Amino acid sequence: MAVISYWFLSPSVILALLGKLKGWDRTKPTPAFDWKTATLDVVIPAKNEESSIALCLASLFDQDFRIRRVIVIDDASTDRTAEVVRRYVELSGKEVNLIVRTQSQGKTTGVREQCENSNADALLVLDADTVLASRNYASRLAEDLFKNAGVASACGEVSPLTRGRRRTIIKTNPVLARVQSELGPEPGGAAGRLQRLLEWAAIVYRASLYIFLQRILYDGQMKMYGSRLNPSGCAVAYRAQRLRECFAYAGPQMGDNLTNSEDVFIGHFFTWRGWRNIQVSDVRCESIEPSIERLPHQIYLWSSSFLQALYYFSELPLSPFKKIKKWTVGLVSKRPHVPTGAFQRRIQEQYRAPWGEAYTRQFGRGMGWVDLLALFEKVSYPAILSFFVFYSHEAFWITVGLEAAVATTGVFFVADSGRRWAFAGMMLAATPIRLLSVGLDLVTTLRYLFDLATGNRNWRK
Repeated sequence: MAVISYWFLSPSVILALLGKLKGWDRTKPTPAFDWKTATLDVVIPAKNEESSIALCLASLFDQDFRIRRVIVIDDASTDRTAEVVRRYVELSGKEVNLIVRTQSQGKTTGVREQCENSNADALLVLDADTVLASRNYASRLAEDLFKNAGVASACGEVSPLTRGRRRTIIKTNPVLARVQSELGPEPGGAAGRLQRLLEWAAIVYRASLYIFLQRILYDGQMKMYGSRLNPSGCAVAYRAQRLRECFAYAGPQMGDNLTNSEDVFIGHFFTWRGWRNIQVSDVRCESIEPSIERLPHQIYLWSSSFLQALYYFSELPLSPFKKIKKWTVGLVSKRPHVPTGAFQRRIQEQYRAPWGEAYTRQFGRGMGWVDLLALFEKVSYPAILSFFVFYSHEAFWITVGLEAAVATTGVFFVADSGRRWAFAGMMLAATPIRLLSVGLDLVTTLRYLFDLATGNRNWRK
């Protein structure tokens, strides 16, 4: 008789479902000041983004929120990125501060420099291959960013930006149509059948996965803890002062080498400090996804950066053990633990918790459960499936089948009502790619252990 692994319903999913059942914290928000008066600067790092930078700028200038300054950093592009920016500015009459580097320094360096030089209340970091699909994207992020004192970052939902969608946007905007006519007939160059097939496979995988992650896992985490581990880095608003504190903390240790994905490091820093990364579910951005042959590298960057962030903020995955110790002490003393002294906060807010890394080191954070479970799954799931492959094929197929059924059903219920069947079908069709990503997790973990053993900490894209 085949053994059915419990992994068809992972602990992270169970935690998210518990969060959904728990619901939102109903404590009244305590905004520090009127978010409508907040100053917002936008930083757009770009490298070889001639086919998308104009669309990105057009969606930004179409926002219903006042943006004080827009900075585009051309990171030593070898294409016409800077030329397209200048032409868009000329045709649209919009003001853009263009910085052109002769040597590539990476996204993190550009964001850090602009953050340190800005006196804005908030900084929106926007990838050049991303379009703000909702006109109120910036205003909703600003509203939620300053709704509670403990919020440090805010992002909306992300979905793939397809070639067809790009052509539709261009047709409805005369400036974009003019810029595109000067670039060529097809954004990024004409694509053959094979390239289109590879892009389609990546979109099927990403579109369904984003729905699952954002509307099940992250939504459950938000309802349970009021936060997610890190924002989606393609379009995220930060409280500028807190982002500066992150760079100041990282500088002496690692410079700008904030792991293989800077938004993962920044999000973990905020969580470690007791601040929150929130997801705004009613606004959306669209980002160009790498075709399927580039997907393994992208998955490696995200997966490895998670492990690297745990190295720097090890108190987070150890949080559950600290909580158990605290409960044990409370049972022995028969008195509940109440934060005192430096851990007390005068401001009470939704999902209130003491701030500061000192509290994290001593008592941990609730979000630490998310880190610990994700780490456990990243190691154990590949091991379990590998064992089944060699010793129990029937158990392997039953486990994979049940996991696919659960994921597909979940996506069906949380997707938009008019597209439920489409997204459910995509989730089911993406099962082989998700299995390959499990194998990549195993490779990533082994490489991370090798880095730890050899002392390599040069973690950068």
